[in-house]
Amino acid sequence: MTYTVTAQDTPSSIAQKFGVSVDELLTYNRLGRNTVLFPGMIIIIPPRPSKPRPPQVPPPPPPNRIYIVKRGDTIFSIARRFRVSVESIMLINRMRFPIVFPGQHLIIPQGIVAL
Repeated sequence: MTYTVTAQDTPSSIAQKFGVSVDELLTYNRLGRNTVLFPGMIIIIPPRPSKPRPPQVPPPPPPNRIYIVKRGDTIFSIARRFRVSVESIMLINRMRFPIVFPGQHLIIPQGIVAL
């Protein structure tokens, strides 16, 4: 970015206006400490360092849902219905065997794609 010097400008006032140090402004324009600025002079404003972006935090996973097993359901049909893996249902429900019973409450994990 460039800036056209006005009669009231000093290296200090320009640096402050653009949020850079006087040394950066002078060095970037190859000017010495004793350089006199005059109205109409065009100087280059050094780029400001960009602010570091805060780390991206992934959105929280959707909440799990509860499913009550109905007669005729199998863990395989339930997994297919909710598009999750049998393994994920067994893991979250701490099941040792893939057997379900009518009336049983199962936690169905959300956001886990079927394998």
